[in-house]
Amino acid sequence: MQSARKCPCPISLTVSFVCAILRPLPMPLVLQRAHAQPWEISDAAGDLAWRASLPGAFGYDQAAHVLRAVQAQGTPALELLPVAFPTSWMVNAKATSRTFRAWLTPGPFAAWSALLTSLGDSTSHEDWLALGPEPRAAVVAAVTELAAVEGASLVAVTKVLALLRPQLVPLMDDAALWFALDALPEPTTADKPIAPPALFAPMMDWFGQQSLTHEAGLVEVAAAHELAVLDVPQTLDRLLWVASWGHRLRPAKGS
Repeated sequence: MQSARKCPCPISLTVSFVCAILRPLPMPLVLQRAHAQPWEISDAAGDLAWRASLPGAFGYDQAAHVLRAVQAQGTPALELLPVAFPTSWMVNAKATSRTFRAWLTPGPFAAWSALLTSLGDSTSHEDWLALGPEPRAAVVAAVTELAAVEGASLVAVTKVLALLRPQLVPLMDDAALWFALDALPEPTTADKPIAPPALFAPMMDWFGQQSLTHEAGLVEVAAAHELAVLDVPQTLDRLLWVASWGHRLRPAKGS
């Protein structure tokens, strides 16, 4: 005979309800922009959840975590380039398969090697911000060489690099560079990137400073996000995309 199911104690339900009401809501994150009003992120959890509903963005985040784990097990990032190249298409990188083929020829491949060596898998934002002029120039030179390959661009390079150095590098779409640095006109399309490679270092500086300044809040947001494993820089990068471009694609509430 099936036993009767005991009802939850009304007192315990009341206590749980009251605790839920009294639990403090996450404080909005307020980040500084170069030449514009501060950027307040009032619903970071909602922004991340909406972005994760996009199949390409979701797949990109899963792939980034796998690539991070594979490197932690000893596989060099350089050997993972052929995997990372087409994965960048999941977030609409415009580099073609011909670009990927060219990137694997000796000259560009050496540039990837230099870039991944300078920006190692344990390089932090503090490390980047402490770099002197010559190491910075070497990084920018490698980015410039790769972006100069036919079909490539700054954003195409970063959409690969962010898969292999997720703790450090953001996706440098024109919209993100406009939003953060006011370094470009506000773009009307994501299909024809115009950002010069020289913006790589200033964007890394801004991104690193904001990640470090708001680390505690971003850790909280990342920990609550259940649809992907994101670290602090990845969390900031995803929120930046929503604020600078993704919101244009987002259905209005109630629609």
